Amino acid sequence: MIVRLTALIAPKCLSSHPDPEFYLYDPPLAEREEGATDPIKRQPTARREGGVQVNDFTVKNTTNSPVHLVTIDCCLYHSGDGTRCDCALAHEQQIRFVEFSHGVFRRRTARVEKCIPQLAATINDFYDLGVIPPGSVVQAIICVGFTEDFPPRTATTDARSAQLNLLVKAPIAVELRVSDETTFA
Repeated sequence: MIVRLTALIAPKCLSSHPDPEFYLYDPPLAEREEGATDPIKRQPTARREGGVQVNDFTVKNTTNSPVHLVTIDCCLYHSGDGTRCDCALAHEQQIRFVEFSHGVFRRRTARVEKCIPQLAATINDFYDLGVIPPGSVVQAIICVGFTEDFPPRTATTDARSAQLNLLVKAPIAVELRVSDETTFA
């Protein structure tokens, strides 16, 4: 998978992380300096140096091979394009797409639902580019500050997963997770 990624993705949007644990975050929109009229540019998902902070996404890697971070929003796609997810993580033959959607404690369900089309569009793009082969199983992870059970135990989570798989036109299966962490084993 990494061979296909490196051939198709600009080097500035791809980084390798061999650490057993690291943290990702979606940088907040910068504040406009007084008197400035230039548009505020969003920044891509980044690795957090130091310890984990609130709203970070934890990546655990129990293998000796690196996890590759593909920054999608604000790198692979223009920062004004909110139709794609924030990043993807690739490890050996696995790929996981991550969308951050933090906000106030309320409205988590609405934030989760808003992420589904972004994840589907990105997964379709990666399939069309040949990064994801037919018949693959990929994960779509929504990071909203809490973790739901997997496999899901509620009809709402099942319905969201079905909606995502209907939006993904590629002949692949997508596992939807709502979590603030992932583990590559």
